[in-house]
Amino acid sequence: MSLDRNIRLLTLGVAVRMLGNALYGPFIALYVHNVLGIGYVELGLIVVFIGSIQIPFSIVGGLVADRARRKDLMILGLTSEAIATAGLAYAFSIESLGLVILAAIIGGSISSLAGPAFSAYIADFAEGSARTRGFTLYRIGFNAGFAAGVALGGLFIMAIGFAGGVAIAAAIIGGATVTIFLLLDQSPRDQERAAPTPRPSEAAAEPLAPRPRRSFGESLRVLARDRVAMEVAIAFALGSFVATQWSTTFPLYVHNVLGVSYALLGIGLSLNGLVVVFGQSPTTESVIGRHHTGIAVLGLVFYAVAFLGLGASGYWNIVPVVVFFVAVVVLTIGENLVAIPSATLPSNIAPKEEIGSYNGAIGAFMAIGGILATLAGGVVLQYVTNPLLIWVILVVPIVPAIVLLRHAGRRIPEAANRA
Repeated sequence: MSLDRNIRLLTLGVAVRMLGNALYGPFIALYVHNVLGIGYVELGLIVVFIGSIQIPFSIVGGLVADRARRKDLMILGLTSEAIATAGLAYAFSIESLGLVILAAIIGGSISSLAGPAFSAYIADFAEGSARTRGFTLYRIGFNAGFAAGVALGGLFIMAIGFAGGVAIAAAIIGGATVTIFLLLDQSPRDQERAAPTPRPSEAAAEPLAPRPRRSFGESLRVLARDRVAMEVAIAFALGSFVATQWSTTFPLYVHNVLGVSYALLGIGLSLNGLVVVFGQSPTTESVIGRHHTGIAVLGLVFYAVAFLGLGASGYWNIVPVVVFFVAVVVLTIGENLVAIPSATLPSNIAPKEEIGSYNGAIGAFMAIGGILATLAGGVVLQYVTNPLLIWVILVVPIVPAIVLLRHAGRRIPEAANRA
């Protein structure tokens, strides 16, 4: 099944963007902790503070995405990300934690505002299994850029310093913005809305049905009354709590507890991207036609196995480097599985005129799970010395997530729940 050229071009643009973003993103927690001397708990609190500010922007962004042009919002988000990354480079060059936080708040908030437009844009071009495949291709591009960026990032940081690597990242993200601006069309939904209203003499014999124009409050009430959507949102938040341990707690634990070097850590993080690039499409094809909720449950189980394996390796001191690389592969399989429903299901269960708002609100729930994960990870690393117990605590939310997904899966319409 061929996908629309705009989905393919968006995939190229996001690959370039992530190439820049991954030059520094996976290493920020290590830099702030090891260079600026910020403790685990304080680091978690900073992330919670920044993330809490950004959450409302994701919700508002979803509402705006249903009322403004998707492409315009995407360009706005990418431009702000490039500018904020340049600000981060300056902040790191003078080792100013305050400027780091300010740049992260400004850039991250505008990016959160634009985030739902990316999902809504893809959903506008495809439905059913084609939509699942469209989100899969987008994710492959995302991780292809990540794999290249994180591999180069470790080298750049060692060669030209952290600030220099971030400056290069800002230029690359700017290039992605220009690519998307020049090559992408407006989505079919936006083209339809931009079409001129026919004059009375040109109007069709049967008048067109007026498009619903809900207020922001009405759209939020539609979502709040949708109990299935709320169950999915809470389940995804709990799943995000566990999955987000990969981005902050995982590198801190692997380097500082298991003793894995920066160089090997960079290679392992790059391996994550490669497993996505070469494994995401076969994974998606293997589950086409299955229930999204069941796919999410299976993916979370893989996450649990990987994280508990890391804990066991640290507790019994079992070949930590080998377990590290195996855990990366196993959790990435889980990531490939979870990514399918988390990207596609919000659009599938949303009313057609509320695709942006559902993506924004459910994305906000996932963001809440993510920032709580960072805080919890910092607290657990700070106060729990047993490596196995660290990961037992951090994977517990998988249990209620699975219960909610199984319950919601029985109530979601069959067509919407099919990958």
